[in-house]
Amino acid sequence: MLTLSSSITRPLGATVMRGMTRCAPALLSCAPALLLGAAMLTTAPHAEAATPTASQLQQLKQLPRAQQEQLARQYGVDLDSLSTNNSDKDAQNANKAPDTPERIGGEQNQSDNVRHPGKASNQDDDALKPFGYAFFDGKPASMASVDDLPLPNDYQIGPGDTLDIQVFGKENQQYDLTVKRDGNIHFPKYGPMQVAGQTFGKVREQIKAMFEQRVIGVDVTVGIGAMRTMQVYLAGDVKQPGAYTVNGLTTVTQALLASGGIKTSGSLRNIQLKRNGKIIETLDLYDLLLAGDSSNDVRLLKGDTLFVPARGAQVAVEGEVLRPALYELNGSTTLSKAINMAGGALPEGYLSSVSVKRVTESGIQQFSLDMSTAKGQGFTVKNGDDIKIAKSNDALDNAVVLRGEVVRQGAYNFEPGMTIADLVSNTQRDLKPTADLNYALVVREIDAERNIEVLQFKLGQAIDHPNSSDNLRLQQGDQVFVFNNGIDSTFWDKTPSIEVDDDTRESQSRVTLSKGHRNTRPSQFGERQQDDVYIDPATGAEVQTQNQQNQATLAKKLAERDDEGERSLREQELEPIIDRLKDQANNQYNAAIVELGGAVKYPGVYPLPANASFEQLLDAAGGLTEAAYLRQAEITRRQVVDGRLTVRHYPIDVSKAIKGEGPQLTIQRQDRINIKTKPNWHKDNTIELQGEVRFPGVYAFERGETIKDVIERAGGLTEFAYPKGSVFSRERLKRQEEERLKMLNRQLQQEISSLALRRQTSSAQYTTSPSEALSLAEELQNAEAVGRMVISLPRALKGDEVANIMVESGDKLYVPPKNPVVSIMGEVQFTSNQLFEPGMTVSDYIESAGGTKQQADTDRIYVVRADGSVMMPNNSFWFSRSQKQLEPGDTIIVPIDTDYLDGLSTASTATQILYQMGVAWQAVKD
Repeated sequence: MLTLSSSITRPLGATVMRGMTRCAPALLSCAPALLLGAAMLTTAPHAEAATPTASQLQQLKQLPRAQQEQLARQYGVDLDSLSTNNSDKDAQNANKAPDTPERIGGEQNQSDNVRHPGKASNQDDDALKPFGYAFFDGKPASMASVDDLPLPNDYQIGPGDTLDIQVFGKENQQYDLTVKRDGNIHFPKYGPMQVAGQTFGKVREQIKAMFEQRVIGVDVTVGIGAMRTMQVYLAGDVKQPGAYTVNGLTTVTQALLASGGIKTSGSLRNIQLKRNGKIIETLDLYDLLLAGDSSNDVRLLKGDTLFVPARGAQVAVEGEVLRPALYELNGSTTLSKAINMAGGALPEGYLSSVSVKRVTESGIQQFSLDMSTAKGQGFTVKNGDDIKIAKSNDALDNAVVLRGEVVRQGAYNFEPGMTIADLVSNTQRDLKPTADLNYALVVREIDAERNIEVLQFKLGQAIDHPNSSDNLRLQQGDQVFVFNNGIDSTFWDKTPSIEVDDDTRESQSRVTLSKGHRNTRPSQFGERQQDDVYIDPATGAEVQTQNQQNQATLAKKLAERDDEGERSLREQELEPIIDRLKDQANNQYNAAIVELGGAVKYPGVYPLPANASFEQLLDAAGGLTEAAYLRQAEITRRQVVDGRLTVRHYPIDVSKAIKGEGPQLTIQRQDRINIKTKPNWHKDNTIELQGEVRFPGVYAFERGETIKDVIERAGGLTEFAYPKGSVFSRERLKRQEEERLKMLNRQLQQEISSLALRRQTSSAQYTTSPSEALSLAEELQNAEAVGRMVISLPRALKGDEVANIMVESGDKLYVPPKNPVVSIMGEVQFTSNQLFEPGMTVSDYIESAGGTKQQADTDRIYVVRADGSVMMPNNSFWFSRSQKQLEPGDTIIVPIDTDYLDGLSTASTATQILYQMGVAWQAVKD
């Protein structure tokens, strides 16, 4: 409602003028505000209360929220009342009954600060809240117009109601008759008729009967054109007490909703409807909220008063119930009824001992009641009682559990006499394809301390042969574990898609192109041929990609896996069982575990099953590998003899132990079984021959074979081979170099750190900063080890025992073709490759490269031979040494002189020295 008085006309007009001045640059954006202000300005002097039109309200809504609030504060407008009231209908018909009850006068009071007994004033969200008050939360939605509502027959007609009477047939007439204060309606032709106090249905029949008696041949319809308005009162613990204007259909709950609801201090179970000072109806909202019973939600009459008294007795129901909350009592209430008000107990609720805490003068009294008895159900609760239903034990009862590689994991109902075959009856239907049929476990608790024992069985035998010993008889609470067999199900169990991605399509097109142009000249497809060749970093050889067996990469991946300590899938699956067995070990009993190592599929620690056999433990480790030595294995056992720990070793024949022959050794706790590997067993011992070998490639060899043996198997060298320049790389040396580079890098970083500390504590200056030195250390860290070994292939082919070394797995030998070139590198004028000329010396080759630079260190020139060895030429004037002749493939290295100073630096240094000498001489002379 907009209320403006003449006293604010002038300030409002000034405000509008200022608004017009501000809106001049952007008049369009401010137009709704100006129109609204002008409308208020024109209506203010003529009426004490003015109402904006619908168009003005629409313009106001188009403004930003901040501008709406500013205008509302400036003109005294309540935005909430404007958004909820129907202004157009009120302006057209001021006497029309409101769709929803309207409050008359008074101030808004939304405060509901009530402190509940026994609860902190600042309750958190987890605290119990009173039940039922959320029914009044939020603003009620606008009700439909009264004209469109179907009028019930029991509606009581009263003064102010308008009857819409239509007569049609022989004559057509329409009457809009309002019930007068005396209770009559007045027909123009037929006189008055008493209708007040009668129901709508009775009045309708009365009017129809009157027309049937007085007019022949007509039909009559009777309706309500406009409903009367009346005034009722809301008092007590409601959020907005006061007088309300309501229509004739308003009920008790509608009036309460219009008032904003009931305070939490008010009662929901004793709402009183008073008429002429007497209580004519009492409404219990719990009937509506809990049972949907609205029979007591009666309609209001003029002058009625709704009174909400203070809340009565209250109990708290919490725990495993459907609706934990604070519930109001209505008279004597049993414990069973209180729990039912909370929606009943949840399935996990423990009803055998329901806790009831009661505050008394002497303290808190505790009751534990069994709801399965009549005494517990009929226990009478009192005001302030705290009822709590605890959670039942979530341990499985009368069940067994199936875990691991099964289709349906979980708990299953246990029946006496149940076996493994009853739990898992079909391999295809109940097990995953990755289930291990030779190794499964039953974990069983054996005492009240929940200590476990482990039973091992073959799942495949238990399913296929139910009468076998592997079909164990289960007990209640057993847990059956089915383990993985190591098959990659993501690859083998999925059907490949027929769709071809872009990468596959591109690779297929390359294959087609290469096949279609197999006889094409190399110059036309030079780039594509270069993609098929790569330089081996270990030997420097050009290797065809399609012929390369990348053994080094595989070995590196395996080494990285070992370094990271990656556990097998079986170890991960067994970890919870192993940890539990270790936890239950004590001073008298060791943990029931054994360790299997050596030539088994899954080396590791395994549970020791009851009455375990040697064959069962081999099944646990996945069985023997092809490298296993069947004649002898070893069991290492720790024993305490005379209070002293001793370790003893027992040999065992694996083949006889598997067959059950010979002396059987009982496996004990914490034994270690080592399955030995066959003598001289080395799987995948290979060497790669590259370059000028008649048949290059990867060759398998037997331990003890030499370089000469492998080359002879490869057909020997070609006529273009240059054996003196052979490059030999060994994987073991490469790994050693990597470790040495790491160690050297750590030492260098330590030296740089100590150097930086010394620099901070002294006045010394260094030509290289520690940060630059650290960058060199990072480059060293990125350096790749080669693992090159200097050999003499010509001597090895002649059978020299020293040069003809035994080959190892991962070796690479590159025999280059003849290349009559000598390379000159380093501090020379022009780095180049010169054609080899017999008789030319190191100096001759350096001169052919333009000579050395000024910063070259001519005293430390050296030659790297084609086979990797280093030769120091004879450049000294004081000592003579025998100098070998240069050969094709040699490289001359001219290093830089690290102590070299350029001319400017030398002159500057000399000038500084002379200056200091002059100053010193002058001081001495003076």
